[in-house]
Amino acid sequence: MTSFTPETLLESSQARTALNDDYEIRSCGSTPTIRGHNEPNNSCVNEHATAGEANDPPLLVTPLRYGTVQPKLYRGLYPRKINLPFLRRLKLNTILSLTPEPLEDDIQKFCIDEGIKMTHIKTSKSGKKGLPITYKEVTQAIEIIISQQHAPLYVHCLNGSQATSLVIACLRKLSFWRTSSIFSEFMYYSEVSAADHKFVEEYKAEIQLPQETVPWIWMGLSRKGIVENHPTVKIKNADNSTARDEIAEDE
Repeated sequence: MTSFTPETLLESSQARTALNDDYEIRSCGSTPTIRGHNEPNNSCVNEHATAGEANDPPLLVTPLRYGTVQPKLYRGLYPRKINLPFLRRLKLNTILSLTPEPLEDDIQKFCIDEGIKMTHIKTSKSGKKGLPITYKEVTQAIEIIISQQHAPLYVHCLNGSQATSLVIACLRKLSFWRTSSIFSEFMYYSEVSAADHKFVEEYKAEIQLPQETVPWIWMGLSRKGIVENHPTVKIKNADNSTARDEIAEDE
């Protein structure tokens, strides 16, 4: 199993792109874009190009607040039509929406055409204590994210900041990240309120593992790779057994 430290993963998030093969930042009107030196098969057309730029490589527009969380796990803003050529390059299997309403029709059509599974977890614009998401919804999101059958996966909320950041922060707790590292990453995408900080620190849940987990999740050192005693999260295997059940069997 490949292991990653919080520091190296944070550097990966700060790269803010899954296409790290020598890209340069460039603007298309008022919209920030990314141009690749190797011409992609599918990309958005630069409508502002002059005659002299007609042969320039086409442009790809990332969603705002886009970033790579882990291999084949991406985050960002609610996808717009202009972002679809870029998302196509990620070869997504799932788009996880943490939003009050499901994806708009044009984005749904894109997902259907590309064979991308759409998963919607209903959240609020501003819920209890200003938080858009509950512990139950965070746990549902984590169980989807750590399932290999959903990768590659793009997770987003309305603005790509608070709801998504809360889910990723609780995901980091599952992998035993230090609190300082969790909130360093959080602040890269969103301001941290006292309510956000308390929400993450007090997150407790029972997480049901899928049949096949993503390879990057650190699950502990027991015989089957399941955490024996997580301080805030109870881990259950796909067959509903726990790490303590494994130990009892071995004895």
